[in-house]
Amino acid sequence: MYAVIDLEATGGKPGEERIIEVAIFMYDGRRIVDQFITLVRPDVPIPPFVQKLTGIRESDVKTAPRFHEIAKRIVQMTEGAVFVAHNAPFDYRILREEFVRLGFDYLRVVLDTIPLAEKFIPGMPSYGLSTLCTELNIPHTRKHRADGDARATVHLLQILLDKDREKFIEGVYLKQPAATGQHKFSVQIERYVKTIGLYYLFNTDGRVLYVGKSDQLRVRIDRHFLSTSDKALALQTEVASIRVEETGSILLADILEHEELKKLKPPYNQAKDKYRLRFGLFAMETDRGLLWDVRGIQLEPPSLQVDSVADGVALLSRWAESRNWNLADLLVPRLLPRQTTEGRGREGLPATLADAHQALDSFLWPEGIAIYQDKGRDPGEKVVFVVDSGRLMGYAFVRLEQDVEDLPSLKNRLTLLSQVPYLRSLLSDYVQSQRVKMVRPDFLPTFEED
Repeated sequence: MYAVIDLEATGGKPGEERIIEVAIFMYDGRRIVDQFITLVRPDVPIPPFVQKLTGIRESDVKTAPRFHEIAKRIVQMTEGAVFVAHNAPFDYRILREEFVRLGFDYLRVVLDTIPLAEKFIPGMPSYGLSTLCTELNIPHTRKHRADGDARATVHLLQILLDKDREKFIEGVYLKQPAATGQHKFSVQIERYVKTIGLYYLFNTDGRVLYVGKSDQLRVRIDRHFLSTSDKALALQTEVASIRVEETGSILLADILEHEELKKLKPPYNQAKDKYRLRFGLFAMETDRGLLWDVRGIQLEPPSLQVDSVADGVALLSRWAESRNWNLADLLVPRLLPRQTTEGRGREGLPATLADAHQALDSFLWPEGIAIYQDKGRDPGEKVVFVVDSGRLMGYAFVRLEQDVEDLPSLKNRLTLLSQVPYLRSLLSDYVQSQRVKMVRPDFLPTFEED
């Protein structure tokens, strides 16, 4: 039995997408014997470009079931069936991530119609679903909707099965790691479904080939060994061993990944892997006075790195509000919200670049020592990050409240971090988005004064 599936999702970064529509057609090789189609309430905004592409709007999903309400039906329908999709790694990954959030490890044998179409129908202009439907005269109504795309995939699957006279699909394809979900490290990483941390892939000489992080380590590691891209296949042939380092804190994983990538320079990582924050805050002198811009980072180092232009503008807006400044006196005009009133004058605003950087630091970090806390590796543990006069000094794992109160002991327990601006930007990103919290709001003396 084949479970032919298509999902529509919110898009965004891997691990952050949410499903907004599901369609499943149960196909026995000759006919559709069951089906399930529903919108899904994602409880996160649907980006405008997704709304335009799919036609699914916020109002459409307002009363739709949440994923946890349909999860049991999906499990029951697809149990014992082959998971089929066009570009299956995408749909399968997003569905697995939704199940991981529920604490369930969703595993199915997977069939991707793209590589099979390339094998059995060579010479196509491309192998996107729309192109194949046009070239093969497959009905394809309701494009970019789950039911329309899944139904078209059923027709494509029938053509592929008809062309498979040597029974390659059942005899070879469905036994490969990419289909079974099983590879030589599957048993080793089995327990890391919801684990947060780093992972290292080594060759036979002990050289680190790749470093990554995730809050779903098993799902993330599986992607390396179940992908059929040229780069993934090359990596698979070289990897001899894996090591997982649990952190409990995704911020700590973010920090350590950056440090390890700079130190180890793994050949299979890309340069961009070092920096998740690719936009920056820049103070600039203009004819209207000193203003702040938020843009992509090129050669000029920013005052602070942020995840997006929107995040940077939001941070500057909070800063302006905290000082009772008019945003129009702080931000370059092209970034101002439409409803922003004209400036009220620049009284109290920093006048020089040095003053601007110092004022931003004063907004971001308390005087003296600040301690921020995140989850640890088990329920009884926390990880704390110590900032001294705006400098991220290091981190330590603690279990008792007095471990944080005893500053000299905490200082000795710290694992020190390199003093690079990017690590401070990472911490700021988590603080501003309230993913970590300050646990000692009262100001403390600096280490030097202690």
